[in-house]
Amino acid sequence: MIERAWRPALSMRWRHLLFVHWRVSPTTLRPLIPEPLQLDTYAGAAWVGFVPFVMESVRPIWMPPVPKLFDFPEANIRTYVRYGSQRGVWFFSLDAAHRLGVWAARRFWKLPYFYARMRTQQVAPNEITYEILRKDRSRAFARVRYRFEGEPRETEPGTLEHFLVERYAFFTVHQGELYRGEVAHLPYTVQPATVLELEQNLTPTAGITISGEPSSVFYAPGFGVLASVLRPVRIANATGRAG
Repeated sequence: MIERAWRPALSMRWRHLLFVHWRVSPTTLRPLIPEPLQLDTYAGAAWVGFVPFVMESVRPIWMPPVPKLFDFPEANIRTYVRYGSQRGVWFFSLDAAHRLGVWAARRFWKLPYFYARMRTQQVAPNEITYEILRKDRSRAFARVRYRFEGEPRETEPGTLEHFLVERYAFFTVHQGELYRGEVAHLPYTVQPATVLELEQNLTPTAGITISGEPSSVFYAPGFGVLASVLRPVRIANATGRAG
């Protein structure tokens, strides 16, 4: 799904995505989101997500696949924002187990990536574990073990699952300027999931306060993805014209 014409810059595959979300007060999260972005809410709440998954065959669009060279686990802490009619994802942090990938994402996509030691293991046909330890002074970490079940199904418009995953853009800010990146892929198919074990301090490290059990948990098997380069967002001035 592409909202307007753009040229893909990266090709990759996302696999074994776990979506863990907590419902939070918009007033709590608002100070962490830069203007002019607005929080995108569902049922009057903002949503903070912890999303571990595996990236495979990440490469520039012109480069042929190199087996295993650019395969690595990743995890992000995120919420959902909009700029006018444009809806997207805001990343508080992204951890990845690939030094070159982290460097490139910071350099060219202006995203808050961190290099982490990460391990993923499929301990049963429908049970997966992720372990994350950030290799900086924060020593931020996460460990999650989960089980998924059922058959993949597309999300239905109007549901929380659809609100959380059917996003084809992300926003980031660098040196005071707002940027937008876009992705293209098939619609998500998701399955019920149960968290068997979860311990993490990635959210408090990002300055986010959450409490209690997750409000929503589900799994997605994944798909191929194309991603654009970053483009600056033309911000409207007080007259409504882009400046």
